[in-house]
Amino acid sequence: MNAPCWRMMVGLLVLFSSAAMAQPENGPPRWVTEGPRLAEGPAAFEVPLQVIATKLYADVEIGGQTVRFVVDTGSPSMIDSALVDALGLPVVGESQGTDAHGTVIRSRIVQADIRVGGVGFTRVPMFVAPFADNAATRAIVGDGVLGSELLALGGWQFDLRSGVLRFDAQAENLPHVDTSRKTPLHDFGYPHAPIFDVRFAEQARSKAMLDTGSPGYFAISPPDLEGAAKAGGIGREIQGYGSPGASLGGQAPDAEQWMGEMPTFSLAGLAPARVEAIRRERSPSLLGARWLEHFIITLDATGGSAWFHEYAGKPFAHAAFGFTLAFDDAVSVAMVWEGSPAARAGLAPGLVLTAINGEAPALTEDGIHAALAAMQANEIALAWEGGSAVLGQRTSLLDSGILDSGQARD
Repeated sequence: MNAPCWRMMVGLLVLFSSAAMAQPENGPPRWVTEGPRLAEGPAAFEVPLQVIATKLYADVEIGGQTVRFVVDTGSPSMIDSALVDALGLPVVGESQGTDAHGTVIRSRIVQADIRVGGVGFTRVPMFVAPFADNAATRAIVGDGVLGSELLALGGWQFDLRSGVLRFDAQAENLPHVDTSRKTPLHDFGYPHAPIFDVRFAEQARSKAMLDTGSPGYFAISPPDLEGAAKAGGIGREIQGYGSPGASLGGQAPDAEQWMGEMPTFSLAGLAPARVEAIRRERSPSLLGARWLEHFIITLDATGGSAWFHEYAGKPFAHAAFGFTLAFDDAVSVAMVWEGSPAARAGLAPGLVLTAINGEAPALTEDGIHAALAAMQANEIALAWEGGSAVLGQRTSLLDSGILDSGQARD
């Protein structure tokens, strides 16, 4: 296949895509029913959002400290085990779930009172994980995760155009709501992940979770991919090979990867558009953080509604060099898309990089952030034992030249 189309899917830490927990026969555990709650006092805030490689970060106050949490609607709230020990937070339960790649994860659960932008949230259940144990998770996650169970307490607005996260106990008080397209938002209970109706073709419809921790536009599950293909909802497609990323259970094994064009994709009643999609190996399908580069999105789980305010047009595809990074024992190549500049330069999964833009990559927080920033530039210089390359062409699946040379599904 000669179609040079790809996307950057950095091998970042992807947290629980859903919180599977063992529930006793007489109902959910107390830590689910006791919180979180909105504390007395201010019921609205606007705080800055820092964005690093599509990850969203906000300051959170806990135990008199200000820490940095990643904001992830596809994960329950989580906290670094070192911070739990430092604050002396009591353990209120244990749970078993799976990470984004299906690895079984067992975790302690604590409850914590936190403040964001002066607004207090009490008895927030948090899964405990050792984020500080290595530089990669520390750099990508920070001190914890501001997760989806908080969505049930009011209106949350993600505004990357202004670089802020807004909250109001009354969602209709938030800006842009009056000028946005309103659509149903589904909430199926804890951890209150936001679920939307999506359409792949006239006879292919499903539901997908808005996961701000997922780096792309759309990650389609195997059942949805099969249904979309049968209904004619898949256009050109390419293949890749390597690891799709890392999660709490470690780096996912190398495997065949898929990327395709969905020419008649419709989200939340918006007009059908061409959207770049990748395959994920588990349900549900995910709407990723890239949508926030086009829409100010407001979520009101209590009212069962969401609002999409468009501020940037198409295409719904991301230009990249055609490979992703892994941060394990070294900074290395995680995955390569066929026909991409990376593939033509000889990059392959597992290749250890000795230099990025002339600097030796480092498995430190600053070093990882520098590597991620380099992947966003218009040109990147790479070196490895026995070779080097400068990649200067970034393009996407929806570029017209790629579509002309791509392969369509029968």
